[in-house]
Amino acid sequence: MANVQRYVEGVIRRISVTVPSAVTVEIGDLMFINDTDDLRYDGSSTADNYAYPLEYLRASGASLELNKREVKSRFIGVATDCKNGIDNDSNERKISIAISGKFNFDLKPAKTVYPGNRVAPSGTSSASNMFNQKVMKTTDGSITIGTFAEHKVHALNAELEIRSFLDSRGIL
Repeated sequence: MANVQRYVEGVIRRISVTVPSAVTVEIGDLMFINDTDDLRYDGSSTADNYAYPLEYLRASGASLELNKREVKSRFIGVATDCKNGIDNDSNERKISIAISGKFNFDLKPAKTVYPGNRVAPSGTSSASNMFNQKVMKTTDGSITIGTFAEHKVHALNAELEIRSFLDSRGIL
């Protein structure tokens, strides 16, 4: 997906995080911190405390639902900078991540949403991969990364308030 500025309104708080070489980040990507061994590459990774787009989170043998559960306690926020992935050490760089604010994201699948409904990462269950720039409606608090901020019927996209694990407002 191309870089998409998803910010809508509200107080936006940003932090700076390091992204490793060979990892591409696009504006609007949902990001997590790799703070535990075996979170990436089907469980064959070590914790490096770098930030990654959600598509990189794939624990060994985990289903899409299990991968989503890993996100909640590691969800940083939304990338507000981009970085091209070049496979060399000199491309490691810091980018800016929004840890609060209102953003507009595509929904997969399309749903009717109301303010306060919970938001979770979305993905493809056939490969257990998560999408970097799509979310879904959920009632499961263990995978929640935000709440919807508007009422829309059969919505293909909707506004939401993100909830970073770093945000002082707490976890949903």
